[in-house]
Amino acid sequence: MKIAFWSNSPGKSGVTGNLSCISIVSAMYQPSEMVLFENHVNINNLGSTFLNQNSYDKLQEKNSYFVENGLGRILSYCDMGNLVNAGMVHRSCLSVFDQRVFYLPTGGMNPDLMEYRLKRHAGEAMSLLEQVYSTVCIDISSSSLESSRKILKEADLVVVNLCQNRQQLSHFFRNYSEIQQKAFYVIGNYDPQSEITKYDIVNRFGLPGHQIGTIPYNRRFADALTEGKVIPFLLRNYDCGKENANYDFMSAVKETVCLYEQAKEA
Repeated sequence: MKIAFWSNSPGKSGVTGNLSCISIVSAMYQPSEMVLFENHVNINNLGSTFLNQNSYDKLQEKNSYFVENGLGRILSYCDMGNLVNAGMVHRSCLSVFDQRVFYLPTGGMNPDLMEYRLKRHAGEAMSLLEQVYSTVCIDISSSSLESSRKILKEADLVVVNLCQNRQQLSHFFRNYSEIQQKAFYVIGNYDPQSEITKYDIVNRFGLPGHQIGTIPYNRRFADALTEGKVIPFLLRNYDCGKENANYDFMSAVKETVCLYEQAKEA
């Protein structure tokens, strides 16, 4: 299954953090393997949420010594047809959680070259990865990249990351009817004290309640994202009690992941 994580409000809804959080908690429920990658180059990317800075710097340094690695290698495989096997694909990916969640690093590719290659091979790359991993998740740039449009079109499910802003919400529901047909919604950096609550959005835009989840803003989770400690944070707090400061956050995340899994099966 091909799942795109996307937002029409860049920098506000926490797409990368939401994907990293949902993928790890989802892997705790499901034993199947998934692979994650992004179609843009950014310092704060999926790799930096899973690996501490020293490890990530070493990974980037290691990749720079090779002609190609990670996503670049997969894009090259797209021209090889039947010569590519599961082992070749698997060796291009980095296991970040218990041999269940894998990450496909960009390998320091030039952003323009990366976009050029993805424009040509995005669909083929996703299909190739899908032959090896049951779920392929892509963190898509909110900017108007051609590869973003192609990935959104190819995706079986689009996780639309919303923010609590009336203008941005209205803009999405007025202009993206095609995406809405295969969307699951996540309100990122959710503030329950805002006038624009989940239930306000459900009622205003006529969404089924099971089609939308929340990931609240949590300072400790935000720190874990920037320090490459998302996985230890989620494992440590997964079964925390009500007296724990992270209880409300984890409860919302678990509920969202349950709804997300239902959306995948629908």
